[in-house]
Order: sequence, then C-alpha cells, then structure tokens
Amino acid sequence: MDVAKLDYRSLIVFESVSRHLNAGLVANELGMSISSVSRHLGILRDIFQDVLFIRRAQGFVLTEKAIQVLPFIQQLLSGYKDLKHNHTQFNPLTAKGHFKIYAFNEFTYVINKVVNELILPQAPNLTFEIRTLSSDCVRAIEHGEIDFAVVYENFNDHKIISKMLSPTEELFLIAKAGHPVFNNELTLDNLCQYGYFALDNFNDLCSPLLAQMAKNQGKTLNITGATDNIAALSRHIIDTGSISMSCNVFTREFYDLISGIQTCTLPQELTEQLLGLINVGRTVGNYLIYSEINQSATHHWLKQQLFNAISDEWYQAMKPQ
Repeated sequence: MDVAKLDYRSLIVFESVSRHLNAGLVANELGMSISSVSRHLGILRDIFQDVLFIRRAQGFVLTEKAIQVLPFIQQLLSGYKDLKHNHTQFNPLTAKGHFKIYAFNEFTYVINKVVNELILPQAPNLTFEIRTLSSDCVRAIEHGEIDFAVVYENFNDHKIISKMLSPTEELFLIAKAGHPVFNNELTLDNLCQYGYFALDNFNDLCSPLLAQMAKNQGKTLNITGATDNIAALSRHIIDTGSISMSCNVFTREFYDLISGIQTCTLPQELTEQLLGLINVGRTVGNYLIYSEINQSATHHWLKQQLFNAISDEWYQAMKPQ
C-alpha cells in the first residue's frame, strides 16, 4: 500500500462515494464525469489493495477495508477544509458558476432584484436561472439539479438543509378595491359572508386556514376556487368579488401597485388564531433550502448573499408605508 500516491481529489471521491453509494450522485456533487469518478476509485483500489466499494443493484456497498479507512479519510479532509477556509481567500470577482434558483410567487421578483443589484456587481462571471416553483423540488435539490429554493414550510426530506429567512407573522386580506368586506370589522363572521378564493401558500394544509377555523366554530366558508398563481388570483378577485388571503409581504407589495385590488392586515388576534391551526413541527415561515452536495466556496458565498439579502428585503417590506 503506497499512501504517498494519495491525492486530495481521490480522497473527496472516497468520502463522497461512502455517503452516496452512487457514482452518478458523486459525479454531480463534485462536478466531474462518472468516468473520472471511476478513475479515482481505480487509484484508491490500487493504493489500498482492496476493491473498497462493491457494486450492487441498489448501489455501492463498502468493504471491511473501506469501513476501516473511512474515519482516517474524513480526518484528512477535515484538515484540508480547515486549511482552505482559514488560509485561502475567496474572490467573488473571479468566481464562476451557473446556479438554478426556484421560488414561489413574488419571491422570484425579489431574487432577481437581489441577483442583479447585489450579487452580479460583486461576482460578474456568475450566471443564474431563476424560475417560479410549480412542483415538488425536493428530489431535484437533493441531487443538485436545483441549487437553491425559497419555499414556505412545505418540505420534509431530512437531506435538505433549511435556513429560515423570516417567520410568518402577519396575514393579509385581499379583495377588490372598495369591496364591502373592508367596511366592517374583520371578524370571522364578516369574512364568511363572502366567497373565498384560496391562494395556496400552505401546501401542508388540506383546506384553507379560514375554512378550518370556520368549520371548528360551526360556520361555513364558501370556497370558490384555489390557485398558486398571482395573475389567476387577481382576475378572480376582480371578476367574481371573492376575497382571499396571503402571508407573503411581497404579494401585498405587488397588489399595492394594482389599482383594482386592495389589501389590509388582519387583526393580530385573528392572525394568531389562524396560524395556530398549522401544526407542521417547525416554525411557519419562509425558508432558503439547499443540499450539502455543493461544497464550493462560490456556493457558500452565494448562499450567504441570498439569505441575508432576501431576509433584509422581507423585513423592509414589513415596515409600514
């Protein structure tokens, strides 16, 4: 066994294979081809005189030798990581990379704003694909196909890392400008007088919060439809006279620009009662989510830029106009 032939790239391939047990996932994580992964595995097998990873239908299986060697590999990589973080300097001006960012509703506007006004002036060689999230993205994020997503509380995979951008503290009523709902106190009885078109913010819920509260109190709320699309909701609000509700301050900011639609903040007591109906095992709010696949300095820098800037934009929008 000639450990002098060990190189950093082979070490990280070893560690990544031990976690993923799949060459394709390793290649995706490390930004290399599957043939390169196989080449490094060949180097490792020659060095340790052992097959190390046995191929099975469900993926690789570690040999006894691989299990014995793994803690030493992890210790070496930890040293490399400390050396890199403490004694090398990241320069965003020379950083390169393409990143996919997905988000719900009005977050896409804010992310574009942050990217164009804050990130690109610092890191002009980065490129971005920013799209509206319209389906479950957990698997794509886990595999590194999407770099970041901004979502509400609906995600369950333990492999996804989540950082809360902001908690949900306010709910906003949305209705056609001049709607009679605004003429009276915003109580459950008042709201139940009108049709309700749901903006599907809370995907963990089987029915809108307002409908759940009404049912719990023996009242009825007429659900006229549901959508996760702001444009569709706007037409329904204006054309049908239905009311709606949102937890997103960026949605409220958008509707402040639309002359035909009016918003107002629900009373605190009613808001607390509605949010109290949500039981998802974590604080309800907005999260930046990503996987641990990409460990590059550029990804780490971008993560911090996105988190800080989007969070700042949220709290700025929360301030009374």
